[in-house]
Amino acid sequence: MSAQLDDFIRNNRDEFDNDEPSAELWNKIDQRLGAGGRKSRLVSMNRTRWMAAASVIVLIGFATYFMINKTSTKADPVVAILPAVNDSIADKKLLNEINPAYAKEVYHFTQLIEIKQDELKQIAKEDPELYKEFVKDIDQLDSSYNLLKRELPANPNREQLLEAMIRNLQVQMDLLNQQLQVIQQIKQSKNKSDESNSKSI
Repeated sequence: MSAQLDDFIRNNRDEFDNDEPSAELWNKIDQRLGAGGRKSRLVSMNRTRWMAAASVIVLIGFATYFMINKTSTKADPVVAILPAVNDSIADKKLLNEINPAYAKEVYHFTQLIEIKQDELKQIAKEDPELYKEFVKDIDQLDSSYNLLKRELPANPNREQLLEAMIRNLQVQMDLLNQQLQVIQQIKQSKNKSDESNSKSI
């Protein structure tokens, strides 16, 4: 039966393709969808914008979590922003036992974060208020990282928890990169304004 239907469609294809919906029908469809004759626009975002948006969402989630549970620790922000660099030898052994590849990732990210944080500390003298804001954001992520790290030894899903720790470190890296870009933009705008001021004198 289906072979007959296929043959019928193939033999009469021209007749099927000749009829097109009228413009009036398309206008009615447009009105029902609420377009009202306006053409819709497709907004595309590049990968970095998606990553930035995802980072902001993760930050909001962590901030909400810590506001609700009030588990964030009050520590000196300059000391608190260094997440896992000061891990004990026992912590490093535990990470290696769970998954050596993940342990390497944690080590890699913590080293990069330390470098980025050193770069960030350079603005502390120039703009202490901005530095405090940046540290506050990093401190929230670091608090959640330390909470995950404390749960790791007793948690039966160690590998999943370790993945969450790595994701946290990735978000910290993204945030630090964004903060350093903001600092760079501020410096560039100051340099431009200084150049224009010197030219006008």
